[in-house]
Amino acid sequence: MSRGLSQEQLSEQTGLGLRTIGDIERGVTRRPHRETLRALLDGLSPDATERAALHRLARTAPPPSTKLSPARRPALPAPTTPLVGRADDLAQLTGLLQDPVVRLVTVTGPGGVGKSRLASEAAWRLAGRFERVAGLDLSSLNDPDDVAQSLANTLGARMSGPDPADAVATLIGDGRWLLVLDSFEHVSAAARGLADLLGRCSRLTVLVTSRAPLRLRAEHLQPLPPLPLPTTTATGLDELSASPAITLLVQRTAAVRPGFALTIANAEALTALCRRLDGLPLAIELAAAQLSTLDPQRLLTELSARLPDLPGAVDMPDRHQTLRLTVEWSTERLADAERQLLGVLAAFAGGAAPAAVESILDTAGVKVPNTHGSVAQLAAGSLIGIVDRNGEARITMLDTIREVAADRLVLPEVRGAHSAYFLELLRTGSDQADAERDNVRAGVSWAVTQQPELLDVALARRLAGYHLARAQFGEANRTLRAIAGATSDDTVRAWALHGASVASNESGDSAEALRTAEECAALFDKLGDALGQCTALTVAGNAQKFLGRYAEARESHQASLALARKTADQRRVTISLNNLGTLAHDSGEYDTAQEHYLASLAIKEELGDVRGSAVTRMNLAGVENDLGAYELSHDHLQSAVAAFRGLNDTSPTAYALGMLSEAQLGLGQEAEAQASATEALDMARDAEYRPGIGLALARLGDLALARGNHAEAATLLLQALDHANGRPEQARTLERLAAARSVTAPAEAAQFRERAQQLRWTFDLPVPPIDQR
Repeated sequence: MSRGLSQEQLSEQTGLGLRTIGDIERGVTRRPHRETLRALLDGLSPDATERAALHRLARTAPPPSTKLSPARRPALPAPTTPLVGRADDLAQLTGLLQDPVVRLVTVTGPGGVGKSRLASEAAWRLAGRFERVAGLDLSSLNDPDDVAQSLANTLGARMSGPDPADAVATLIGDGRWLLVLDSFEHVSAAARGLADLLGRCSRLTVLVTSRAPLRLRAEHLQPLPPLPLPTTTATGLDELSASPAITLLVQRTAAVRPGFALTIANAEALTALCRRLDGLPLAIELAAAQLSTLDPQRLLTELSARLPDLPGAVDMPDRHQTLRLTVEWSTERLADAERQLLGVLAAFAGGAAPAAVESILDTAGVKVPNTHGSVAQLAAGSLIGIVDRNGEARITMLDTIREVAADRLVLPEVRGAHSAYFLELLRTGSDQADAERDNVRAGVSWAVTQQPELLDVALARRLAGYHLARAQFGEANRTLRAIAGATSDDTVRAWALHGASVASNESGDSAEALRTAEECAALFDKLGDALGQCTALTVAGNAQKFLGRYAEARESHQASLALARKTADQRRVTISLNNLGTLAHDSGEYDTAQEHYLASLAIKEELGDVRGSAVTRMNLAGVENDLGAYELSHDHLQSAVAAFRGLNDTSPTAYALGMLSEAQLGLGQEAEAQASATEALDMARDAEYRPGIGLALARLGDLALARGNHAEAATLLLQALDHANGRPEQARTLERLAAARSVTAPAEAAQFRERAQQLRWTFDLPVPPIDQR
């Protein structure tokens, strides 16, 4: 079968490597794999006779050592139009991405030059070469600190700690991934985080599109120029049609004006159009949409009036200005209804659902008689796109077009209506909030900077709950502090500060959490809100505990308990009792801890709080394990495990099983202890729940110690130390490590013991009675 293609062209069309193609042509590979055959068939579209001949050449099955893993569908939009004039650029890019030495490639160039389209084509062509291909459009983000969280959300990374970057790195691990990050210029300061991710994931390859380089050491740049224009001496149709810019203009025009072709009559005008548009693909596509009704010469005349020659710009045209003026010209040619609709659509971030568009049009008082018809007109003009998301239509807009439309067409009342719509979506707890997170973020940003009257208590509390439930601590902190600074309502400010203090505590910044919680408590006191003050003192007490200030923490939790009882809020009473119990437990006041826990348990059972009761039973079991009361602990933990299983709550089930393993080992039930700890470890790893992983590894280490296998115990306990939850557990794990290394490495054992003693001395943590024995 002959197509007259070079090896490079055949590689571009099929996605096969040059070496594979060369081996087939030289006869080194006489019976290609089925995967190779499939790529050839897809890329060459042979007739029936040629297809049969190729099938006869194929192996019935590839050898196990060379079989490719099943390729997943790339998690980024599929190209919908042919890629014109980029064969060499695509071959260069796919070659770089397949080079194991190359970890980061940045495609650079002006807006509208086709960076995103090239990256998408390369990613789809190479899908079979990677275990997973995923992408993230960064154009809707303005804060570099939001990149890691957005990436974690997009990839479905499970949060097992405060840092979303950790979750992403854990998910990717040493997997062979291709990650496509589009429009990086919006968050250029996030480059450091990207460098860190590459350092932690040794087989990750990242493809970036950006108007400027990232300036990282690992970066390989691929500048993307505009499409080649006809040479100044080209006059014949054959010469002109060889120009990719002319080809693209004719192809896109024919798509909206069937039968359109390059002719002697229009050749001069089309050539001048491509030159006027600097060969920018997006500008050419916008012009092609206008050629559905306009004559090429008239279009050239109108564009020439908009885009005069720039002095001294023959060799280096201002392409950003060219594109901007082209978009402006395109919007000015719209009918009034379409222009107003485009102004509404430009307010959206990350796309728009038709129902949301209709609602915002109505609220803002923008009259578009036939929304569906106007959407169709805008799509026909290449100003917007229509894609499918989960079976529903979604309106999208290229970032370069949205920038211009947002500057020129978006009215303040539209911004306000957009913000109010998506804030209400969040306020009411709608299931759509996750899918619309870019629009929600844009709505909050507008309200904070331009319309703070949209910010209320319900929103502040819902926003805090939304982010905290998803472990989005960094974004929660930044957003809630911005709300606190923007609002003139002290109640809104107090609840925003409360959410920010919880986020700071959860992210490990206990000092900042304490400062914020104290400010929050004082504000609630001024407002006469006892329940709000109670919640703020709870956060302050937890921060003080993390800082090792146990006496102050006890005062905060006791004050919180008094306020909870004053307001007769039984749920807050149980929370305060539980916190006081934990403080007493850590301090070795076991009778006091049990008293608080039992009081909390009684209220929770009266309230019918199944999950809360199970948590308190775990707390009681922790005290009983420390005292060696393993039978009582065993009963409490069996009840807790059953309750968590019934709720299908994986993480606490894993933690309770790890604790149950300790009780079983204490009762001499070694086989049961092994089974519980092993199940706990499997469940915790599946959920990426670090505290559960650490506890299960520590208990497996205890089992190895009990069997006299000190080497295995040391290995397990070292792993457990990396995941240990809280300073008491850290100290305990270090002490067990000292025991495991005492015979074979006494000097190392002494270091572990010293570290444990330092922890206990610094934070006043007594050795549990069971360990003293």
